[in-house]
Amino acid sequence: MSENYDSKWNEDKVTEFLNQLETISEQVSEKYIYLQIGNYIKEKYNSEPPKVLLWEEMAFAFTEKYYESMSEWGTFFYPLFTISKDKGDIVEYPSIQEITSEIISYWEKRLEKSNHPVFKARYSNLIWDFSERIRGEKPHFSVAQIFIDSVIKIAKNKFQKYQYVIPKLKRALSLAFIINDKNRTNQLIDVIIDYEDKVGEDDKPYSWGFSYELLLKNKNLRIKEEKEQKIIRDLEERFERLIKGNDIWGAKSSGTLIADYYSRRRDISKIKEIISKLVNIAFDQISKTPAIALSNYLMELTLFCLQYGLKDLREEILNKIKNIGEKVKSEFNTVKTKIEIPVEEIEKYVEDLIEGDLSTVLQKITISYIPIKEKVKQQLQHQSKVTPILYSIPQEIFDRRGFSVATLGPLEEDIDGHIVRLILQNMITISFLLRKTLDALIKKFNLNTQNIINYLYESPIFDEHRKSLLVKGIDAYLNNDFVDALHILIPQVEALVRNLAEKIGSALVKIDSRSENIKYRTLDDLLRDEKINKVLTEDICLYFRVLFTDPKGINLRNYICHGICEMEDFNQTNADRVFHALLCLSLFR
Repeated sequence: MSENYDSKWNEDKVTEFLNQLETISEQVSEKYIYLQIGNYIKEKYNSEPPKVLLWEEMAFAFTEKYYESMSEWGTFFYPLFTISKDKGDIVEYPSIQEITSEIISYWEKRLEKSNHPVFKARYSNLIWDFSERIRGEKPHFSVAQIFIDSVIKIAKNKFQKYQYVIPKLKRALSLAFIINDKNRTNQLIDVIIDYEDKVGEDDKPYSWGFSYELLLKNKNLRIKEEKEQKIIRDLEERFERLIKGNDIWGAKSSGTLIADYYSRRRDISKIKEIISKLVNIAFDQISKTPAIALSNYLMELTLFCLQYGLKDLREEILNKIKNIGEKVKSEFNTVKTKIEIPVEEIEKYVEDLIEGDLSTVLQKITISYIPIKEKVKQQLQHQSKVTPILYSIPQEIFDRRGFSVATLGPLEEDIDGHIVRLILQNMITISFLLRKTLDALIKKFNLNTQNIINYLYESPIFDEHRKSLLVKGIDAYLNNDFVDALHILIPQVEALVRNLAEKIGSALVKIDSRSENIKYRTLDDLLRDEKINKVLTEDICLYFRVLFTDPKGINLRNYICHGICEMEDFNQTNADRVFHALLCLSLFR
């Protein structure tokens, strides 16, 4: 190392410390190395450590991103943590903004001097990942070769636990493809298969199955027939052991991989056999498994049936799910959150909204309570940085009867679904404020049905032959008859969207692909129409989908029209939102 890295530090002591770190004989993770460096800095240097030690600490602080997509930086690595400060500012460590060409040069020198494969793998991976972004030039292909060779040594000699090694094998394989190194690709194939033999244990689901994921599902790779058959034979033997051991989750994990394999070979009978075994083992364990988890498990199997065209088996599973619906319902718990807002702020907000004449006030109220997609997206990005784990796992959405009605994927795979859920949460949170605003509106203007009808009918999409229905619906709403109000007004909202579609030249009907008959487009379909989004705005169309048609949202139109709602659903909160939807439609002038 060179003196110009820092003016006040003892090179020999730091070198001795780093060399000592590399002599660790037991399994070692990057996190452990990071903590050891941090402890050394605190012990020896207090507030003014040498820059090189901070660069070492940074090197092992970065977290490796092993999902298909890259980090927000467009890189493989991402921060160890991200926190929100009091004013809402986001702080991340380590940050890509801190990396300089000088730091990368230091990592290159460390790569040359280091002998431990865990250290060499980390330095080479960092150099490969950040060089082009920081320096504007790609690293030499030999850097990737060093990383691959280091990972092979780590796997063969068990320098790390399998949780750290398996993702490294995936990364090494991808780099071998990038540099088109066939020799190292073939080495990795053998290493991956051998490593699964060494570490795979039935009761540790993440310790096996990766040979199939990395090798047989890889479209860029073709392996020898005998190696392919070994991978499948091992999976099938493991599946049978897990079935006999009544391990429903392990059996599903292995069964999913086997089904995928046979789907590629178009052996549907084999897939049906696997799914049937998974259903049977689930009901063998019904007394030992929470009903919510079991319902979720079975719903996943119905998706497999859809994927593979097993309609009869899917119907059979759905019937079984209905039978456990009541048990699921009994397991639900109520979660309450308390939010404190100063009364003065609420009063001031409402007073500002109802300032002006009736037409002006109605427009202000309408616009103020429309969720803005971009703001919700920013809110979502902030929340996902504060609690990243919550947004990294899939979530099942159940109705009150215990049926799984939708799945919310991880944020990076299902951002639209998360936006819908956050809009729903925001709507619930401010429902009291909308009610307070409407109360003030009604009181100030002594609002009645005729006032509202006169205002709505300034919009051309409100047609005369629906006026009597709208009068009855709004009258019911003002008189707190929410059963009549919702049953009358929700179909009118749908009809008004159709009126809008007709006026702007969007299709009202389409050809049914099965019967080849003409049928009306659904409300959800209309709300996704490009022309309607331009006229009504994307924000209002998304809002209506959350309110009326999306199973991840309130889905009020479908629940009421299909007779799924119960008496408690015909409430003031839902009625306020439907009334607000009518006001939104009246903005079209």
